[in-house]
Amino acid sequence: MSERLGDDEWSVREILLHLVHSERWLHPQLMLLRREVAPELPVPRIGGVSLPDTESDASLPELRWALTSVREDTERLLADLSPDHLREPANLELDGDVLDMSLRTIALTAADHQLFHVRQIQRTLGIVP
Repeated sequence: MSERLGDDEWSVREILLHLVHSERWLHPQLMLLRREVAPELPVPRIGGVSLPDTESDASLPELRWALTSVREDTERLLADLSPDHLREPANLELDGDVLDMSLRTIALTAADHQLFHVRQIQRTLGIVP
């Protein structure tokens, strides 16, 4: 879990912690977009669980739990939205910039980010896809 391919590479543990925190970071943006495109729908309760920090020496079971917890929150934010809601463009303020982005676009971007890191884990473990 802690081995690296090189000095400038992340370990599997670091990659998993990054994925947990990047998806959790995405939740406020998803909530804002959800409120804008589907104001009639209640916003589900998410969060409320403490996650291992990015410097943590979390075990594999702890990382699995954290990934599952964050993913369940993401699924709750997207679950009851219609295809039209998902495609509806909405303004999202991100680091001082306003982006015109749909929930579908941000979810696909997040999925692409996660797949990049899955490939990184495969490379670190010597698994050739």
